[in-house]
Amino acid sequence: MSIIEHIILFSILFIVYVFWGKNIAKKSGSAFWKAAIIPILLFVCITGSRYGWGNDYLWYRVQYEFAIYDSTQIAFNWLNHSLTFIGLNYVGAFMVYAFIFITCAFIFLRAYKESSIYMYCFLVPATMYISCHTIRQGIGIAFVFLVCVFFHHRKWLFMTLAALIAYYFHSTTMITMATLIGIFFVLRNPIHYWISIPLYLFFAFVFDVHKVAGIADLLSNFITLDNKFQSYLDSSDKWFGAKAIRDEWIQGTFSLIMSSLFWISLFYLGYRALKIRENRLVLYVYNTVVLGAIVERAVYLFEIFRRLTSPMVMFYFVPLGYIFYVYFQDCKQPENIRFKKYFRVGITFILAYLIMFWGRFIFLNEEADFFWYHLEEYFDINQFMDQIYYL
Repeated sequence: MSIIEHIILFSILFIVYVFWGKNIAKKSGSAFWKAAIIPILLFVCITGSRYGWGNDYLWYRVQYEFAIYDSTQIAFNWLNHSLTFIGLNYVGAFMVYAFIFITCAFIFLRAYKESSIYMYCFLVPATMYISCHTIRQGIGIAFVFLVCVFFHHRKWLFMTLAALIAYYFHSTTMITMATLIGIFFVLRNPIHYWISIPLYLFFAFVFDVHKVAGIADLLSNFITLDNKFQSYLDSSDKWFGAKAIRDEWIQGTFSLIMSSLFWISLFYLGYRALKIRENRLVLYVYNTVVLGAIVERAVYLFEIFRRLTSPMVMFYFVPLGYIFYVYFQDCKQPENIRFKKYFRVGITFILAYLIMFWGRFIFLNEEADFFWYHLEEYFDINQFMDQIYYL
């Protein structure tokens, strides 16, 4: 492996998206998609070329190369069958997964028109985990993006079709879709920071996470899912009980404070931005992110719960980009002086957290690796099988 290549490639990826969003995303029509080829292919080639890192990466490689199919993963099986038919190896498959995700994300952001220009700047850091670590769920979330787009335009037939595809990639996407659409109709105003901030601080610094373990029986008795995720519920003691708490995920004091400042700043500035310039399409995403972040903080040490909340939290690139848009569009108005005053403080906390978090990923990533360092596995299947034995 080469950490130098990792640093160069992912630095380029992050920088290009910041530049592209601010300077090129305003293009319209075919000019937009011609310009979008560069950031889309860059994302595809770099994330698709990674090797080994990401939850279940090696297992999904095994599924693809040895044609191991789960009858409940209808859409994923169809996709892999198609990719195998046209002759792609596992690297090509992971690039296609990345292409589906990032293209759907661009279609989603196009729905926000001019207000999306800063959203692209935060798209990659916000979605990296879901697209690269929870691979099949990430493809499902790509179609959730399309569900949102068709919902915006009230194209119910296409929305239903996209929802079914998302579900048959990963059933947990129905929770994300139900939350997004439900919040759109139920909450007509942004969740007030007087509510969101105290709740978040309570779960971050006061709440005993071990209390969550008590809901294991509730989950196993009252929730039913019709595919692989049901196995997690059937063994709820293992996945949701006290033994499921991942103590190694407990954050240090400094990390906990910085992540809390990130969310507190986002809650406050997002609320103010939506009060200054109302936008229904940003509003329901903001409320979903707020709800997801609070719940995720309460269940932070449970891997399975985080797989349910992380897609909601991932959408933070929408309200965060909108905060920047409103600041540069409306902060000159005298009645918005408070927003202007606290914008600099809040954004400092937000950017400091993102730079520290993703700076560590880029410069100090022990798992940094790419497929071209493992080409010998094509000629030594035993070596490969030894590598995935732990699965």
